[in-house]
Amino acid sequence: MKKVLFIGLGHMGSALVKGILKNPNNGIEVFGYDVIKEVQEKALKNIKGLNFLNDISDIETKDIDFIVIGTRPIDVEPLCKKIDELNINGKTIICMANAVTIDTVQNCFKQNENVSVIRMMPNMNACIQKSVTALATKNASDEKMNFVRKMFELCGIVENVSEDKFGTLTAISGCSPSYIISFYKAMTDYAIANGFEKEQAFRIIEEAIIGSVINASKSEVTLRTMVDQICVPNGSTIEGQKVLDNKGFENIIKEALTEACKKAVS
Repeated sequence: MKKVLFIGLGHMGSALVKGILKNPNNGIEVFGYDVIKEVQEKALKNIKGLNFLNDISDIETKDIDFIVIGTRPIDVEPLCKKIDELNINGKTIICMANAVTIDTVQNCFKQNENVSVIRMMPNMNACIQKSVTALATKNASDEKMNFVRKMFELCGIVENVSEDKFGTLTAISGCSPSYIISFYKAMTDYAIANGFEKEQAFRIIEEAIIGSVINASKSEVTLRTMVDQICVPNGSTIEGQKVLDNKGFENIIKEALTEACKKAVS
């Protein structure tokens, strides 16, 4: 059984741990550690099956195989240098901190030069096993990559992505739940303001959004053609679509993604 440690048990770290531990036959012993003890205690209380470390030095005594770093980007290098003081030769570091490159992590390990480094980017939907998780590496073996892939497939789908695409990937996957939920909020707010009960509004709009995306992904025509086909002349849809087009809705979304991408590579 492989031993995996998650350092950083905030929203994203906890979401991944929850996704992995929802499958009781995952063959993984999961540990958690957070420098903020209140955060660690909350995670241990709320996540069944999660073990914990009292101190970073326990990585050695517990013989941890994979270390997943989910801290703030500014904390990654000091943390890695501290871990490098231990004997972790042959172990694997998985970093999901935004804008922290593989080389940045690798260069922190002077005493343990043969650690493998994998960069990853999940999203918050891991807690319901609907994450999109991207992986990239320069030196991890196929065996290690396969293990990591299978582990995170317990949280959703996994894509291998070259590191130079991680900025765009972060925008369209890591950040996009916020933008999608904002869209969902606007629609449900409108429905509730016009007399619908919250639960019914959520149910209707959820199905409309999910169904539309699935329908669009299977379409044999371009997405804009599909929009034009839905917008029957003199109908209701076209009147709303005119507002979106006139306000530059698509450009607003692209601008949001561009700004998110810039931050992800800086």
